[in-house]
Amino acid sequence: MNSNHRKTITRRRLIHYSLSTGALLGVSSIFPSLLMAGSQAAAIEHPIHHPQKYTDKGRCPNCGMMLNMWARTRHEFSNSEGSHTTCSPRCLADMSKNSGETPNNIKVALYLHPEKMVAADKAFYVIGSSAKGTMTMKSKVAFLTEEEAKNFVSEYGGTLVDYTTALTAATKELAASRMKIEGKRKKKGEIVEPTSENRCLVCGMYPARFPKHRAQVSMADGSHQHFCSNQCLVHFMADQKKYLKIPEKVKSIWVTVYPDGGYEYAMGLYYLVGSNIMGPMGKEALPYRLKSDADSAAEEHGGSVIHFRALNPSKVMTP
Repeated sequence: MNSNHRKTITRRRLIHYSLSTGALLGVSSIFPSLLMAGSQAAAIEHPIHHPQKYTDKGRCPNCGMMLNMWARTRHEFSNSEGSHTTCSPRCLADMSKNSGETPNNIKVALYLHPEKMVAADKAFYVIGSSAKGTMTMKSKVAFLTEEEAKNFVSEYGGTLVDYTTALTAATKELAASRMKIEGKRKKKGEIVEPTSENRCLVCGMYPARFPKHRAQVSMADGSHQHFCSNQCLVHFMADQKKYLKIPEKVKSIWVTVYPDGGYEYAMGLYYLVGSNIMGPMGKEALPYRLKSDADSAAEEHGGSVIHFRALNPSKVMTP
């Protein structure tokens, strides 16, 4: 049997497999999602680039990726801070660890039918198949039935597990994955290290000289704006017109985790404001990964802990 014939069989199996789950997608939505691939790679389009809409939610609150593109691995859950939709079990695990809360009402998208979500504890997960991972090198994808998951394992490898095992695995990978994710973001140009010549757009200081506080935004036009501190970042976000002749849409916001270092997506962190810990410009919004760390710092140094969406110049500058 030649390789082209094997590929044809693989595609036929996947088409039959996708249609056998009880939720027919229609020819127009099936065929765009199939890629020419051998039996060693899952022939599924992930991330999704075709125009079909699977979710109305915008970006993952933890990493900033577009949820419709990564719809096959998205998860929904709730905690005391509200309801959330993440791009992956990895971001669900990250948000749970950062907040210190066990997630409730967890739902997961079905890998082959991303328009559908089911209770995560009723789903069957496959870890480590040749399916493309989301925010991890070891993919974790969910199926409606055990038979469906086993068929996928026989075709694309991996291990069949339950939700609890999948979340535990995602949690264990967090520390090791952070540097890899930051490196990938820099390689793709999503994050650009400030040079010795770059000046803070707000105050004119050099962000490269303040590695514990520097921040940046990537703009829709492909440019990056650098800041020496989160204080300056917040002032810029409050009123671009003061600092840019032609305001531009902000694509992503990156801040330096305090005191660990390393860039992280701004929305997923906890910010200490009003403390006696000063930054390059004095009063500062200090981003912590763990809420418990931010709360401990507030007890020791004063101030309060808030999310990025609640930040404004007044919150940062008020003693």
